[in-house]
Amino acid sequence: MIARSLLLAFCATLALAAACGGNGDDNKTPSPTTVPARTSDTAGLEPVEVVRVTLDDINRGDIDAAYPNFSSEARSQVSLDDARRVIKGLQAAGVQFSITIANVGEQSITGDTAEIELTLDVTLSGSKVPIDDAAILVREEGQWKIADHFLQTALTLTGLASPAPLGPRALDDKGCATGDPMEGVYAPRRLQILDPCLTVEGTVRDDIIKAEDGDITFGLYLSEADQRLINDVNRTNYDSALHIEIVPEDQPRVLPPKPGDKVRITGPWVTDTAHGHNEIHPAYKIEKID
Repeated sequence: MIARSLLLAFCATLALAAACGGNGDDNKTPSPTTVPARTSDTAGLEPVEVVRVTLDDINRGDIDAAYPNFSSEARSQVSLDDARRVIKGLQAAGVQFSITIANVGEQSITGDTAEIELTLDVTLSGSKVPIDDAAILVREEGQWKIADHFLQTALTLTGLASPAPLGPRALDDKGCATGDPMEGVYAPRRLQILDPCLTVEGTVRDDIIKAEDGDITFGLYLSEADQRLINDVNRTNYDSALHIEIVPEDQPRVLPPKPGDKVRITGPWVTDTAHGHNEIHPAYKIEKID
């Protein structure tokens, strides 16, 4: 699953579905690899070192070396030929993406399965974010191979994959979520919660944008009384506007406003640690003020 998630998510991001054999049929069997892969020497390496070597290969764009380090089940989902096309597409598009291991936590090995708790540094276009994740490896033919789950959180963070679908969000009578305030948010650990739910009023900037991760984003000019909600990064990079994000799961009922609208918005007040600015993310409720 992990190789399939990794490679097909890259395809979606760069509109490379055709290069990945994408006719919309997820069950289509990938074409067989015609050229043997070059591989890093992982024989005798402990599980965490296999992960480290594989990440180094991917960060260099050397999919031929990284590919054999995934389990046979993972490799059955995406052929090496398809993987090569994706990497070439990334390089041609100038995408700068890397994942490195910042810290290794608990490690356990049960029979032929290993699990490692990791903190990863994910870098995308110069922004670095630490995230927690887990690597699952299986032993095949005497060597450790990467299996499910690993990198899924990192891919979610960068918009290269989506979080698990969420049902209709339940709100209380104040418009605040009754459950996890970060449910439906890509890689929520990057967001520092300053207030799990507050309501602000302001005027919408002329920058309604559909981001690559599917969120609808825009800036909100606040009243003088609410200037405490923005920080120096908002002032410098966002024309003193508070950043607002509507996640995909909320978009059927939270419609984006128009530039110049005066609106009332309810949601968590957070700091995006990747970029440094403050936000309302996700916006649970947006009401137009007459």
